[in-house]
Amino acid sequence: MNNDKKLLLLVEGIELPESAYESAKRRYEDLGDWFDRNDCTLRGHEPHIFVQGSFALGTAIRPTKPGQEYDLDLSCKLRTGISRVTHSQQQLKEMVGRELESYRRFRQIERALEPKNRCWRLNYKDGLRFHMDVVPSIPVDAGQRASLGLSIERHGADPNLSAQIAASAVWITDQRHPGFALIQDSWLSSNPEGYIRWFVSRMEGERTLLEKRAQIDDVPIYARKTALQRIVQLLKAHRDVRFERAPDSKPISIILTTIAGEAYEPSRSLSHSMMTILRAFDDFRRSNSDTVLNPVNPAENFADRWKTSEGRRRQLKENFHRWIVQVNADFKYLLSQTDLQGLRKRAESSLKVHLDERAAAAALGITASPVVSSTSPRHVSIQSPPKPWGTEH
Repeated sequence: MNNDKKLLLLVEGIELPESAYESAKRRYEDLGDWFDRNDCTLRGHEPHIFVQGSFALGTAIRPTKPGQEYDLDLSCKLRTGISRVTHSQQQLKEMVGRELESYRRFRQIERALEPKNRCWRLNYKDGLRFHMDVVPSIPVDAGQRASLGLSIERHGADPNLSAQIAASAVWITDQRHPGFALIQDSWLSSNPEGYIRWFVSRMEGERTLLEKRAQIDDVPIYARKTALQRIVQLLKAHRDVRFERAPDSKPISIILTTIAGEAYEPSRSLSHSMMTILRAFDDFRRSNSDTVLNPVNPAENFADRWKTSEGRRRQLKENFHRWIVQVNADFKYLLSQTDLQGLRKRAESSLKVHLDERAAAAALGITASPVVSSTSPRHVSIQSPPKPWGTEH
């Protein structure tokens, strides 16, 4: 069987329909229009609503459970008139929250606006279940942008790309921060737009991106569907299934996306890229590292929770290592499988993807009822069985 076709079949089973992306787009554009209206209380601060996270990267997947909500991550950046010396994080969050509450009432959204640590959550209740998490932010100052650009460049990025990435860095609110209610300069930094640009540079190659002078909003990233995006989707789907009963212990998506992005080589086949990325994950496991650096802010470690008391209690690092062993075993089996029934069974157990026998046979160019392989499906046994799941398949 053609391994690229196998993986494409599996992606089809977890991919969001284009209508979901279009629905998400309509919702955040509608919110953007609300913040851009003439009587918006924030109009003088040039608010900018933009999408971030998996919907922005084109790596969103179907929920594993029926009725589960889609998570649409947004940022509300106030581009002028607000700084760390004029406002506290709390004041910024409350300013954005008041406009979101006005929007909720105008759109007759029944569920109350919900405060989260870093964002506000708007909960929809309609045919396609979404909640929108909106993070208030302001641009970082020029000195911080210059320092960040040099740091990204030292991390290996092209100088021009480093400058472009650094230019979109922001300060964000976090109510857990000890200075949340104070006017002071110790805010958390973030760079969701820069991360999108970095991810696109990994999808298409840094030089290609710079030559095209690509703009993030020109072409929907979800419509490009490179091998990197599809592999991240498959990794996330496998993780969600394996940690279905212990979601608080699962590896976070930003770590999966970053390790995959760092290892990806454009212009390779889907299956070749999958094996390259799986090896990179296994190399990371063998290194026993506690560090996954943010490529758009190398001072930030995405794995910093591993060493916290909560991280140790949930065994975040150990569960990540166990998942790496399992995902390598499952995809190596899937790619080596020559029996359609064996492929369908493992797709169901490891990804919750139901492959229609006739459609799969037609796509793979084989008969609908192939002769069963003489090689029994390999039973993968993991030492120190993971807490969230057993070793059976």
